[in-house]
Amino acid sequence: MEKEMYNFVTRGGDKVSLRPELTAGICRAYIQHGMNVLAKPIKLFSTGPVYRYERPQEGRYREHYQVNFDSFGEQDPILDAQMIQVAHRMLQSLGIKAVQIQVNSIGCPVCRKEYKELLMNYLESKKNKLCQDCKRRLATSPLRVLDCKEEKCSQVSAAAPQSIDHLCEECRVHFKSLLEYLDELELPYVINPRLVRGLDYYTKTVFEVWPAEEEGSTDRSEAADAMTDS
Repeated sequence: MEKEMYNFVTRGGDKVSLRPELTAGICRAYIQHGMNVLAKPIKLFSTGPVYRYERPQEGRYREHYQVNFDSFGEQDPILDAQMIQVAHRMLQSLGIKAVQIQVNSIGCPVCRKEYKELLMNYLESKKNKLCQDCKRRLATSPLRVLDCKEEKCSQVSAAAPQSIDHLCEECRVHFKSLLEYLDELELPYVINPRLVRGLDYYTKTVFEVWPAEEEGSTDRSEAADAMTDS
C-alpha cells in the first residue's frame, strides 16, 4: 500500500484512513460471525468503494469500486481455477471477449525465501540499471522490481531468475494442477514470470486478466510442458 493510503484529519481532530481494499473487512466478518464452524470451503462475495491517494495504479481512480470473491478453509488449486473462471466469465458477460489470463506462482514462505535471496543477488548485480523506486524496493520488496513498467527495469527483470523454477514440491504440484484445470476449462492463459505480489501474505497463484493483444511470456502448450518436465 506504499504511498496509496488515503489518510486525513477531520474537523474534530480525528485521524481517518479510508479503506484501501476489502479483504481485511471480509476476514474480520468471517471471524466475528463464527463462520469457521461452517462446512468448508466458505465462499463469499463483496463489492464496494475503496480509496487510494497519492499514486493510484494505472487505470484506477482515487475512489473506485472493487469486487471480491473469497474462499476460506481449503487450499485446493481447483479453487484458484474457479476464481479465474469467475473473472473470465464476468468480462465475457460484459461483452469483453478478447482477453488473456496471465498466471504465475510466487510459491510459499518456505520456497520463496530461497528464491528471494537468489533474486536479490541478481538485482544487486544490476542495481545501477534500475530506476530510483526499484533501488529502494530492493530492501523492502524485491519481487516488486519484476513488476516495474520502466523500460530499463523491464530489461533487467527479463533475465531475472523465475519463481516457478524454484518452487518447493508442494507449490510445484499446486501450480501444475492449476494449469491442468485451466486447460480442462479451456481458458486462454499464459505464464507470466514477472507477475508478482509484493506483500508477504500472498502465496502461490497470482493472476491478472489482460487484453488478448498483450504479449505473454509462455503460451499454454509450452507452460504445460514446462511444468511436466520440472
